[in-house]
Amino acid sequence: MNIKKIFNDEAGVSPIVATLVLVVVAIAGAAAVGTIMGSFSSDVSGEANSADLSSGASTEILIAGSTTVQPVSELMAKQYMEDNNGVKVTVQAGGSSAGIASAGMGVVDIGAASKFVSDEDQAKFPDLNTHTIGGSAVVVITNADNPANATAAGVTQAGLEAIYDDDASTVNATEYVNDIVVFHRAEGSGTEETFGKYVNTDGTKNVDAAVANTVAGSLSTVDTATGNQGVLEEVASTDYAIGFVDFGFADGDDRVIILDVDGFEATSSNVKSAVKDRLADEGSSDDYQYDLCRPLNYLVNGEPSSVVNDYLTFAKSPAALDFFHECGYYGITELQ
Repeated sequence: MNIKKIFNDEAGVSPIVATLVLVVVAIAGAAAVGTIMGSFSSDVSGEANSADLSSGASTEILIAGSTTVQPVSELMAKQYMEDNNGVKVTVQAGGSSAGIASAGMGVVDIGAASKFVSDEDQAKFPDLNTHTIGGSAVVVITNADNPANATAAGVTQAGLEAIYDDDASTVNATEYVNDIVVFHRAEGSGTEETFGKYVNTDGTKNVDAAVANTVAGSLSTVDTATGNQGVLEEVASTDYAIGFVDFGFADGDDRVIILDVDGFEATSSNVKSAVKDRLADEGSSDDYQYDLCRPLNYLVNGEPSSVVNDYLTFAKSPAALDFFHECGYYGITELQ
């Protein structure tokens, strides 16, 4: 299935909520949150009044963050609004880091993150509560017509580290053709953090600083793209390109090849089994690279309101499974 970004035409932000959002961002000075809020404010028109504030507080849910979680959030939001007349659910992207910060600051009702919440994040936002709604995994992709990998069969952790961490001249030329193009994420991302922790043996969680080292090498150039869909499109349209996205974005797209990683084949059943092992903290998996699996999380600051809690319950219920499957993900009820 080729995942397309799903836009909800009904999504919007009441003017007074957007105004309050911008005030909070100005006070906090958080660049990641500002990215989301810029998107929010672009949807705003008209004049604010006290009635808007009262109505928005009781009937509007603002969700923002991970581009991995965004497609399933869009589908669930549409269904929830159909089932709950008068409730508006607005979904925006921005990256996992922005989702965590926005939720922790109370700027949005629900933050979305496609990664485990770190101790650092929890310490920064002590009232942050995590609701795991599903799971998925990161996969490595290359251009189908002109792949970066000579055999287009698979890659290893050591080979990926050579591209994304060490000098590119250490890459074995029998594995990779000359002039490969390396793509990674342009923004703070749970996908990038998951991949970065896997490829960087020095413990670096992101690859944006490390990958720049390959510019000095003779085998590759480096570029960035926004979101999973952005990386997918760049790799699909660039000869000898290699990059990483969530499994749900690449599965079934014949423009790219999903490479085996460390001998593990990224099939739906293999990924699902490995994600289940990861969420259960098993320590390893026999089905797919354990360290590339991660949760799909919703985050709230403190106790949610009744309407937000009802939406969270829906997102974690069997009724939401079809939406996760449509995006190539797995709902929490099948991972427990």
